[in-house]
Amino acid sequence: MPTLKQFQYFIKIVEEGSFTAASEKLFIAQSALSRQMKLLEEEIEFQLFDRTDKRVKLTAAGAVFYKKIKNNLLYLNEIIDLSKSVSEGKNRQIKIAHSSSIVMDNKKVQILKEVSLTQQMSFEINTLSSEQQILALMKGEIDIGLIRPPVLHTLDGLNILKLYEEPLMVAVHVDHIKFAKNEGIYLKDLKDQYFVSTPYPQRGGLSFLVTNLCLAAGFTPRKAPIQSRKVSQLQLVSANLGISIVPQEYQEILPEQVKLLPLIDHLSLSEVLLVYRKDQDEVIQHCAERIHQMFQS
Repeated sequence: MPTLKQFQYFIKIVEEGSFTAASEKLFIAQSALSRQMKLLEEEIEFQLFDRTDKRVKLTAAGAVFYKKIKNNLLYLNEIIDLSKSVSEGKNRQIKIAHSSSIVMDNKKVQILKEVSLTQQMSFEINTLSSEQQILALMKGEIDIGLIRPPVLHTLDGLNILKLYEEPLMVAVHVDHIKFAKNEGIYLKDLKDQYFVSTPYPQRGGLSFLVTNLCLAAGFTPRKAPIQSRKVSQLQLVSANLGISIVPQEYQEILPEQVKLLPLIDHLSLSEVLLVYRKDQDEVIQHCAERIHQMFQS
């Protein structure tokens, strides 16, 4: 079978106009170069050169072959370069998902931007619940997940890196009839409040954490007339339809009519973890570790 090197030799001979000039440019003996062309002609079963003339002269078939092989070799070199870049992690798109309770704030965006520029890769970001991320990781649908534990699915097949932790806060309307002048709230005082984001004990993530917090205080959250499990719950608080327990980082996206109040009697911390499969390739591992390092610095 003809080799890539034989094609490159052939093109160089034609462009230089002689075997002698081509051999000098290729740093190969002329006899060896001639032998390679003979082997190439044997493989393709037609003559490339008209050897009745001392000068390099292509046969009609050789001229067609030169034109086609040169154009395709350019594409082949591009394919090789692109594939090599991918093998080195360059120009690769990394799929990241994050829970809706994890705000994609400026710090996170800047970290991903820095990793993208230094590692020559790109990111595609989507929102999935912590539970859905575990399934997506195991199916290979995403490369890296940002989850808020606890999760009900097993994490045995995943590498886990803690990015940060933060306190949970209570989101209330600035003119709330009971908490307008408060600087903090006792958890027991939320017993009779309507929750616009009702925690679900059968699901992991933030909802599971909040459920346990309320149950430990002796009550089950009351459902507001309109509810949301997404960031839009803040708009419901803004409409004074109820309250919600949220991570401190929601401070970055608060509507004008909403404020966050700390829980006075409970310092409940919520972790954010970076997770990826243990059998991921070195590119994903290095990317995950770099993101983790930048969060710690």
